[in-house]
Amino acid sequence: MDRVCGPRPAAGRARSAALLTGLLGLTGLVLAGCHGTGTAAPSSASASASGSPGLPVPGTHRTTTTYQVSAPVSTVVVVGHTGNVTVTGGSGPAVSVTQQADYSRTPPTTTRTVSGNTLTVTYSCPTQVVCGVAYTLEVPRSVAVQVSTGAGAVRLSGLAGSVTAKADVGLISATGLTGASASLTTNVGAISASFAAAPATVQASANVGAITLHVPGTTSYKVTADAHLGKATVSTTQSPSSAHAITATTDVGAIVIAPSS
Repeated sequence: MDRVCGPRPAAGRARSAALLTGLLGLTGLVLAGCHGTGTAAPSSASASASGSPGLPVPGTHRTTTTYQVSAPVSTVVVVGHTGNVTVTGGSGPAVSVTQQADYSRTPPTTTRTVSGNTLTVTYSCPTQVVCGVAYTLEVPRSVAVQVSTGAGAVRLSGLAGSVTAKADVGLISATGLTGASASLTTNVGAISASFAAAPATVQASANVGAITLHVPGTTSYKVTADAHLGKATVSTTQSPSSAHAITATTDVGAIVIAPSS
């Protein structure tokens, strides 16, 4: 089914225009360290670190730290500010974390805490020209994953639990998902997700950016696809009574919902 939506109301067009014109300004703010400045102390888990001059921006420094969390967890939360976040489902019971910090003067303070069955990793920065942390995690496949970042890409793969990913400015991509639910949201950036098993619920939302979803073609879906300024193309089998629901909305951009190849 192909559908071209009608004109977006004036308020919606204004919001989309503001997002487009403010993209560079927003990125500049987060690079300047305009995010949280918490002072929580790092955990006592063992870690190895090495520092060297950062390559992306002259005059910056880079520190890479890798550690494992062996405590059993059912939920992994990553709260980023500036930097990419990659989460991959693994076969082992432990969580492996690699964090790469880039900064111009003072290293960010990184923390990891386990509360109940939830592991949370995040960081804070003193105000400076450049400060950010990129995360790469390998987690047990079945855990629930929640990722949020200010500026940076979010990449998810091989996860069997529920996933939630939010980015202010950045692309969200997911492959090989087999969990029951997925919620993917970005203000400025595209969303691309493929599912290896039919999800019960998928919610994908962008203010400025395209949305592409690939789901198993052996199942019918209850689909709501709304591209305010763009085209929505749905080629999966649809049924209003299906227990599998997909909702995709974007202010500016195209939507494609298609069977997995």
